[in-house]
This record gives sequence, structure tokens and C-alpha cells, in this order.
Amino acid sequence: MRKSAVLPLAATLLGVLPGTAFGQTTIRYAHMNSPTHFVNAGGEQLAAALAQRTNGAIKVELFPSAQLGENSQITEQISLGGDLISQVGIGTVADYVPDLSIIVYPFIYPSFEAAQRFLKSDLIKELEARAEAAANVKILCYIHYGVRDLYTREKEVHGPADTEGMSIRVQPVPIYTEMVEKVFGGAPTPMPWPDVYSALAQGVIDAAEAPPVSILDQKHQEHAKFLIQTNHIMDISPIVTSASLFNSLSEENQQIFQEEADRACDSMSQASIASYEKGIEDLRSAGMTIVGDVDRDAFAERAGAIAAAFPEWSEGLYERARAIITAQ
Repeated sequence: MRKSAVLPLAATLLGVLPGTAFGQTTIRYAHMNSPTHFVNAGGEQLAAALAQRTNGAIKVELFPSAQLGENSQITEQISLGGDLISQVGIGTVADYVPDLSIIVYPFIYPSFEAAQRFLKSDLIKELEARAEAAANVKILCYIHYGVRDLYTREKEVHGPADTEGMSIRVQPVPIYTEMVEKVFGGAPTPMPWPDVYSALAQGVIDAAEAPPVSILDQKHQEHAKFLIQTNHIMDISPIVTSASLFNSLSEENQQIFQEEADRACDSMSQASIASYEKGIEDLRSAGMTIVGDVDRDAFAERAGAIAAAFPEWSEGLYERARAIITAQ
């Protein structure tokens, strides 16, 4: 366990948990997206439903735009028992349970239905239990956060030869850095999401990768000329909270919390899926050149090499995941 659970334990001994006072639990919903993003809309839906169904016993306050920190900071606060819910990258939870990064393995899902089947599997349930035990992180549900594409400041890309040596911004987690090195042949450049706009503007990086809606959300099209439809990762993102906070609720409110989180995740996923083609058209209208004739198979052939870079993964994890995903 990377951080101790001293805070949740101490709070329990005192009979009070963070965010709990006079019978009301206040939970902060923190994320790195703007107030207009579907992740924020999902938080608004969750807040309204919990307030109504628990008669105000659970109050959710929204903090978009990284007001409370970026993904790794929020995940650490949650691990320490903070009164938080957040949409984070799976890589931040994989800091505690490395096997979880298999969820965003490049080029692994043929469809969202296949991803949903995998997320409901016994394998994922095992990994979720390990996250609770090792890090006090409870995964409430998962969202389809978007299909991730490469986008570049200046260079048009059609295949692996075009990405060799590129400086590409990635999330500061291993699965992304390995993808850039082994699939794109580029130089991974980890940095916080809020810093990407200025890095593109100043030429600190040659490219980045994200779903179209996230590019628009952060106005990256102002400094990137090309959107390359690599579709390299179906970005499955968890909604997480503190296990100790969740377990402090009554059984009835735990059930309500889980049901409404599931509903909010479904709504966010539907919005994400619908946003892809619209996002592409909006980026085109904003002046980006959309490159659709990409040799995706050539990139995908390289993806198998990523698994070897994770000796900390359980033996046979990649093969076990592939068997579940491809099962009919």
C-alpha cells in the first residue's frame, strides 16, 4: 500500500468521518474537465439524485477544472480517506494495483460491448477488491470516456514512420508511456492535463492524444493542426471514492449511492459515445485537418509488445484479458 490509511482509521475511532456532520455526509465531486463537460453533467445528475433519494443525507458538491488537484493528487486524497468522488484515469488507480492498467491496453477492444463484458468479469472484480484492500479506493463504476486519437501541431500522420521521434504528451502513467515508445516510436512526455495547452502553443511537444471532446474542451485545436484517427485506446475511466467513506454510510444509502453512480456512469458513457463524431466535425469546423486514412493495423501490430514492459503484472494477465474480451 503506497499510503497508510491512518486518517480513515482515526476518523472511525472518533466516530466521525471526513465530510460527515450532524447526520449529513458532504462529498466533493472533483475532476479535471470543464463545467460544460459530460463528466460534470454526470456529477450534477448524481448530486441531484442522491439529495432527493437520501432526503439530503448525502450532499454532493462539484469542483470541476482541477480545482482540487489533478488525477494523482485526488486519487491519493481518496486513498487517505478524503470525502471525494472523482473521475480519474485508470492509471492513477493502477499506481496501487498495477494489473488495473490492462483496462486501457491499446487496441484491445473491438467494441464498447466487449469492454463492458470485460468490466463485469470476475477478473475485474478481483482487481477492484485489491484496490479497496490495498489503497482504500472503491471503484463505483466505469465510463466510456472517449476514443483517443493522436493530434499534432504541424505534422500529418498516416503510419508509424510518421510518428518516429515525435515528442508526445501522455498521462504520467506507464501504459501510456509504453504505448508512445512501442507503438508510435515517439518520445513520451508526461505532464499534467492543464499544462498541455501552453505546451502545444510553445512547441514544447509535437503532439498529444485524447478524445475529440477533450481536445475541444481544452481548446487544443487552437495550436494543433491535425487530428489523426488512430483510435488507439478506448478510454475506460473509473468513477472512484474512498472505500472507508462509502462503508461509513448506512446499508440503504450505500445501495442508493451505488445505483445512482451506475446511472450517472451510463449517462456519461452515452454522452461520450455520441460526442465522438460530433467532436470530429466540430474540430474540422474549427480548422483542424482530420486524417482518416491511417494505417491502424500497422500501429496495432506493435501493441502486443507493450505487455512485456510490465513484469509487475500477474502472470498471464494479458492473455486472460484477451480471452474474456474475444469470447462470444
